[in-house]
Amino acid sequence: GACLLIGFLPRLMAVLCLPLLIAFMGTNLWSIMQGGYATCASCFGIWEKYFGSLTSVQSLVYDLVLFAFAIVIIVLHSGGFLSSRKWLAKGEKFDAATLKPKIRVFGRQLRNLGPKAMAYLNLTVKKAKEHPRIALSTGICLLILIACGITAVSISPAIPKNGATVEVLVVSDISVSEISETSAVISWMTDKPTISSVQAYAEDGVFTVTVTDEDQVTAHRLLVGGLSPDTAYHFKILLDDNRVLSEGRSFTTIAAITSPFMVSDVRVSWITESSATITWITNRPAISEVEYWIYGSKDHLEAAKDELTTNHNVNLVALKPDAIYHYQVKSMDASGNQATSTQIIMSTQIGKQAPDFTLNSLDGRAITLSDYRGKLVLLDFWLWSCSACREKMTIIQKAYARIPTEKIAILSIHPKVKESIIQMHVEDAGLTVPVLLDSEGVASDLYKVPVLPTTFLIDGDGIIRLIDPEFNNAEELENIFTTLLKGT
Repeated sequence: GACLLIGFLPRLMAVLCLPLLIAFMGTNLWSIMQGGYATCASCFGIWEKYFGSLTSVQSLVYDLVLFAFAIVIIVLHSGGFLSSRKWLAKGEKFDAATLKPKIRVFGRQLRNLGPKAMAYLNLTVKKAKEHPRIALSTGICLLILIACGITAVSISPAIPKNGATVEVLVVSDISVSEISETSAVISWMTDKPTISSVQAYAEDGVFTVTVTDEDQVTAHRLLVGGLSPDTAYHFKILLDDNRVLSEGRSFTTIAAITSPFMVSDVRVSWITESSATITWITNRPAISEVEYWIYGSKDHLEAAKDELTTNHNVNLVALKPDAIYHYQVKSMDASGNQATSTQIIMSTQIGKQAPDFTLNSLDGRAITLSDYRGKLVLLDFWLWSCSACREKMTIIQKAYARIPTEKIAILSIHPKVKESIIQMHVEDAGLTVPVLLDSEGVASDLYKVPVLPTTFLIDGDGIIRLIDPEFNNAEELENIFTTLLKGT
């Protein structure tokens, strides 16, 4: 096309262009009949970035113009087959001194354009008379191309296809969410249930991935993965037959995480007579492993899961009753980075008789555990300076205000600290739960309390039923009470 415009070997270039233009026009006509086509991202990605997308009709119009231009040059160019314009053949250099006369000459040529056009028209008619077969063939080709162009411009997307009507789908509410280093979720709506896809390609036009929603639905949501961090991507919504349903959109993945790989929030939940569940969180997806052993023993056991996750949950089984265990959690991410926790202690006393004790309460009363036989008792060992203890005590206090006291009792046990300090905290927090003072650590030693806070649930027969059950609010704690009451 550029050679045709500047006049470099125009007739040769026009002949070379014709097969390519015919192929392009055929492709565009086919895509119009299909209702659209998916842009070849590796060819047109950069074009679309700077100039926007071309529809099949627009591309066909451009091809028709170039085709007509090539035909005119082939028929009307007066030079030889390999001749160029004279100024190209002579290789004249720019001369500022001769610029003004040339401008005058160009002005006269513009004024003579009308007569020259008539002269070209007369020449065309003369050549047509001399070569009637060529003139007739050229005229038929031009008429066919004009008819195709008019049809392409006016054609409707709902064209019969294999005897059926191609429905016009409307795409709306296109959005990108949950953007990470290597993925993003793309959502959209269609006015009719359909199978559709997302085609993504990088900013430099390199094709990346196509993901298809195989369900015939109107609300579509697809995870596009395998992306690179901190990279701009373009995407389009397509039908399952590669018809384009939307204009190009874009998003940028987030930069790679540079924070260190860490383990946090390690907890023991739902200890039974012979099992326990260890949970923890990592800041990146990783595998789960727990190493555990009886205090003083050299035999270390392991329990693991190979699934990559950030919320870890590993069950320990075949534990020995009434034993003190040490354990340590380990996680390894996909890059081989490993993180571990410090050693933590847990106790298994489920099914054993709860040791009896007598402690003084903060209000001066002597409280004996065996006095509560026939009731479900919650013992909470806590410390006012421990944030996790205070958070747990807040939940227990809310439940305490609503429980049936004839069936359930709650006792909180605090280690040796000045009574005035405990009293001040209890008043500031608005606690009404009975607070027992374990000044000598008698109760803590009897129950082998490993860490604070630790919670024991004892049934009406004085048997330890649960240690540290998991609850995140007062309603969940009340459900635990209800379950244990039903069991008894």
